[in-house]
Amino acid sequence: MTFDPRTITSTPHGAPLVPRLPLRLRRTEILTVVYETDPSAADALVPEPLELAAPRVLVNVYWMHDAEFFGVYGESAVQLPVRLPDGSPAMYSPLLVLDSDAAVAAGRELYGQPKKAGNVTLRPHGDLLVGRVERNSIDVITLTMCWKQQACAPDVLEPLVPGSGTNVNLRVLPADGDDVTRELVVRDFEDVVVHECWTGPATIELRPNAQVPAHLLPVREVRAATHRLVDLTLPPGRVIHRY
Repeated sequence: MTFDPRTITSTPHGAPLVPRLPLRLRRTEILTVVYETDPSAADALVPEPLELAAPRVLVNVYWMHDAEFFGVYGESAVQLPVRLPDGSPAMYSPLLVLDSDAAVAAGRELYGQPKKAGNVTLRPHGDLLVGRVERNSIDVITLTMCWKQQACAPDVLEPLVPGSGTNVNLRVLPADGDDVTRELVVRDFEDVVVHECWTGPATIELRPNAQVPAHLLPVREVRAATHRLVDLTLPPGRVIHRY
């Protein structure tokens, strides 16, 4: 018995990999570290017409306790503060690693996020919260923060990285023949509820890996860190520039 392909939005038929948006992520735990980096290194990763807003890097390690469609998994994102063509602030993502095949596919197809598979964990070790991003049996990124020492406002990082709730990505998709389409896609988190937000002393360590070259953004100085527990909605993205 055949099926009408016009009735489906993702493959495989009967067990789709990529969901329809929006999706609600509940009890999402996020460890974030912001650090200063080399300006030329950061600028080299930002595609025109985006402009680097500051030589800073924001690294998130997430533990998704309850993500619709995707389940429970770990994710990470390396982000750079940029200005969109209209001058508004946003965060551009050059690197993402996670351990959900559906979230890898959805991020790449729907938003253009350059996601790759890996192992991501976020858990306390005694009085220390530790986030690890592993690929090819190498701990590529390790974040640490002292456990819940000081409560803080949810927007405490906004002066350092304005536009942290807006994500812009370079979506590259196959087209006819050997051609590809290239466009910038923007997404804003919606209906964000912050249950907890903590700050405190933090560290970040980068180890070279050609598959996840986070080491291209060297750590000069850690500026701030937060540990949050949030609910949020992932809406559809919007195209702001086509090449």
